[in-house]
Amino acid sequence: MNIENGRQSERTTMAWQRTALGLGGVSALLVHDAGGDLMASTPGAAGLLAALVVLVHADTHHHRHGFAGPEHAPMGIRAVRVMAALTVLLSVLAAFVVLRPGG
Repeated sequence: MNIENGRQSERTTMAWQRTALGLGGVSALLVHDAGGDLMASTPGAAGLLAALVVLVHADTHHHRHGFAGPEHAPMGIRAVRVMAALTVLLSVLAAFVVLRPGG
């Protein structure tokens, strides 16, 4: 049995977990910066929700498939594209929140 078998899948899962934690951390700062303003906290809340979904999905997928190899990678190309689009959208919304007058 090859000792490397499945480790790539595990590293990919951990990378998605780090991505989700980073997104969640920035999103939490945005919610905190909003100071109770519902409209200003919307981007941060959306980011927290997205981070939670990615974290749970990556963890659930990894536990379901274990170290099954690259054919069972936790996220496909569609998920990568969605995460990239979400990150750009969240960044733009966050810039508007942070740079708004009185922000």
